[in-house]
Amino acid sequence: MSEKALRDLNTILGTERKNEDSSKACLSKPSVDNADENIEEWQKKKNSSSLVSPAVNGNQAVTANSSAEVVNAEVEYIESENLNDVDDADTCLKTLLAGLDSKDWVLVCDTLNNVRRLSIFHKEAMLDVLGDVITPIAKSLKSPRSAVCKTAIMTSADIFSAYNDRILDSLDPLLVQLLLKASQDKRFVCEAAEKP
Repeated sequence: MSEKALRDLNTILGTERKNEDSSKACLSKPSVDNADENIEEWQKKKNSSSLVSPAVNGNQAVTANSSAEVVNAEVEYIESENLNDVDDADTCLKTLLAGLDSKDWVLVCDTLNNVRRLSIFHKEAMLDVLGDVITPIAKSLKSPRSAVCKTAIMTSADIFSAYNDRILDSLDPLLVQLLLKASQDKRFVCEAAEKP
């Protein structure tokens, strides 16, 4: 049966090649340059129509739907002792929930790092929104993106270190997710989950 299927496939391919040869005279192939121009135009339209969200880290604006940024994005895992303070704590606090609920995983990682910074450098200011931030952090722990997951684990560790007994009421959702992540097969995620 496999010989017959192979013969049929070769027959079909041969027929298609003959059809291509006979149709070359009347059809022109689109040029690669023209296709590149169309892709560039589409990306420009897409980027110009995308919404710009408020800056989460520093003065730079972050676009919500920028495909060029997502492709080249790298997430840096910063140890707690190497974190720097945020430029404007009030603005950062206002954008936390929106950043954590974003579809852009790079923005989520940046926002998680900002939660870490605020927990370390602005404990009292962060305490007011801590209860609201715990649920999105637990959601980030469930993310299929390893970078989001590991950054959320590091965020949990910094929150535990900064607030100790003050987060006992919110501990359950984080603890369940951290225990699940500690049993995963991704080594660097497991190592990060075992630290807190």
